[in-house]
Order: sequence, then structure tokens, then C-alpha cells
Amino acid sequence: MTLCRFWIAAALLPVAACGGAQEPEPPDLALTRSQRVAIAAFQQGQLDQAAHLSEAALVHAHARDDAQAISDIGYNLAVIALRRGRPETALAAARAARGDAERRGVKVLPELKLVEAAALYRLGRLAEAAAVAEALVTTDADASTTDRALFIRGLVAADSGDAAGLVAALASLAERAAEMPVADLEELRARRADLAGDAAAARAAALVAAALRRDELDYAGMARALAMAAAAAEALGNDAEAAHLYLRAGRSAAAQSASADAARWLEAAIRSAGTAGQAELAAEAKRDRAALDNTSL
Repeated sequence: MTLCRFWIAAALLPVAACGGAQEPEPPDLALTRSQRVAIAAFQQGQLDQAAHLSEAALVHAHARDDAQAISDIGYNLAVIALRRGRPETALAAARAARGDAERRGVKVLPELKLVEAAALYRLGRLAEAAAVAEALVTTDADASTTDRALFIRGLVAADSGDAAGLVAALASLAERAAEMPVADLEELRARRADLAGDAAAARAAALVAAALRRDELDYAGMARALAMAAAAAEALGNDAEAAHLYLRAGRSAAAQSASADAARWLEAAIRSAGTAGQAELAAEAKRDRAALDNTSL
């Protein structure tokens, strides 16, 4: 049972894994039930509970020696960790599940490789992320996974200052636009504008991406796009708008239990509000930042 799409993975995979080629194992009702409860917690934004339940389900899957369940739950744990802003944990979960599949001589789920690439990207290990994403683009992964791999390739190019690579990723995605989320295109367009020094275009594209991701119920992606728009507003010298956008991004991330992202964006809101002389907004961001610290105790 796994998450079939993510921010690079936004939903957990179902009990019969997406893309799994193996015959399903005879059902273990307790394992199936625990996976369903974990996925329900994830869908309700209860990420800590989803992680705890998935960890317990993984122990059960190992007790049963269920290769499919181990792969699916490992992917789910990696997705949940990314949503919680813990890419190191996500990478460890993805690689553990991948290693188990390889030792058994069974096919590694393409979605598992995708979440590994996402975790590597979040850790700043750009060359490794690009290599895993590139391998996915050239394999028999389904269209959704291939599109997400191209998206990661575009993000890596943007972070590396590789304008040509970013344009190439955008062109590949644009050709497949009918089959992929347009929000991905808008986010890469924002990154391209930022790389070109066009902060106004970057801000506009990031705000479009944020609205699209909200409509898709991809709140993690929405918060990220709001933070991108905030950075562009800051580059334009509009610190008041930047502070408001950072505050919105930080509050959304905090509500999703993505503490690391929430802390970073709330601190940016405090900084921008201070520069803009927005004392009330700065005070709100400080209260939210303090509440975040209290929640993590």
C-alpha cells in the first residue's frame, strides 16, 4: 500500500502497489488494516501519526517477509519523511526498501527511485539526484513518474545555474503538458525567470504555481511556491509583500508538520517584516515561530 504521487510524491501507494509487477501476496488483514489507517492519517495531514503507524506496519511486513509490503511501506515512509521536512530520513527509508528489493532480485518500484531522487535533491546532493532522475527518464516508468523525474532534473539544473539544462527540462515537460500537472511547468518557469534575473516574472509564475498546487490539494508544493514568490518579492524590494508571503508559506508548512521548512520561512517573514517596518506582522511571525518550537518539545 503506497503513495502513488508526491511533491515529488503527494499520495501514498495503495495496498496493491502502483506499478508493482508481482502477484499480490495472500492478504494479512492486520497488515492491510494498519496500512490503510496510516494512509488515512497521511491524507488528513497527521504526519507524525502516519509515520508511527507506517513504522509499525513495516515491522509487521518484515515479520511476514512480504517483499511487496516492505517496498510499498518503505516508499510511504520516505514520502511522509519528505513531507515532514526530513530528507535524511526519507533517503534512508527509500534506500532500505530499494536494497531489500534488489537483494531479493525483484523489480524496484520506479516510484521508490523517484522519492530517492527527491530526497537527494532536498539534501543538496544535486549530482546524485540528477543521476537517479535521469535513469528514471530513460526507463519504462509510467508517464507520471517520468514527468516528476523531469521536474527534478529541471530543479537540479536551476540550482546548478544550468540555464540550458533548465530550458531543456522545460521543453520536455511542455511537450507532455496534457499528461502532467501544469503547476510543475509554472514552478520551473519561475526558476528560469529567477535564473535570468527577472524577479517580476519569477514572482508571477510562482504565484500561479501556488494557486494550481492548492487546487490539486498539493499543500506542500503550494507552500514551497509561496516561498519562491516571497523570495522574488524580496528581490524586487517589496519586503512587506515578501513578509506576508513567507508568513503564509510558514503557517502552511507548520500545519503540515514540516517543521524545518516552517521555521525557515517564518524566520524569513520576521526578517522581511522588520525591514519593511511591519511590526504587527513581525510579531505574528514570532508568535508562530515560538509555537513551532513549543510543538517540537
